[in-house]
Amino acid sequence: MLSKEIEEKTHELRKIRGEELPGMDIEELQKLEKELEGERFLEEITALQQKGAQLMEENQRLIQMENLFSTKKHVLKQGQSFELINNICSSSDPQDNDSLDISLKLGLDCSIS
Repeated sequence: MLSKEIEEKTHELRKIRGEELPGMDIEELQKLEKELEGERFLEEITALQQKGAQLMEENQRLIQMENLFSTKKHVLKQGQSFELINNICSSSDPQDNDSLDISLKLGLDCSIS
């Protein structure tokens, strides 16, 4: 039973690799074409799902940056001390280099501790 299944799978693999194309009739070729297209679509779907996940992560990062920017802007409008602004800058994620870019646009230097 197992050897028959192995033989069938080996035969299918040969067809997919194109090793047995000359011996196949039109129906078998069309079936093989549909199987290969299905695999290609699954690969494309997986790639799109991965890209979607990356975009969601990027969106979350941008939301965090926007929140940080809004906080800094609010503090500036309220006329708070430079110490408080410095504390906000130093509390941001140190790996988030983009927060430095925002602070430069505002004329603040968040690298001062």
